[in-house]
Amino acid sequence: MGNKLKSRWILCFIIFFLALLIYGNHLFKQRAKKLEDMRKKEELEFMKDGWKKYRMMLYAGANMEYIDSEGNIRVIETEPVLLDIYVVE
Repeated sequence: MGNKLKSRWILCFIIFFLALLIYGNHLFKQRAKKLEDMRKKEELEFMKDGWKKYRMMLYAGANMEYIDSEGNIRVIETEPVLLDIYVVE
């Protein structure tokens, strides 16, 4: 009787920790998806803001400057230069 009860407890612990592992993996995937969606939204907002500033630059006849992640200053004079920022960065 005692041996049978002991094996049931061991089986219950194994099932519990397996369920906990599966649930933790599910939560991790949800958080990763949420973070990916948030980054895509921020990227889109950054791109829209860049195009808006580029159009204002063309209207004003001035050059727009951009500081990349390495700290280098780039002068944006034409549309291909602006597109290079979105492709490279």
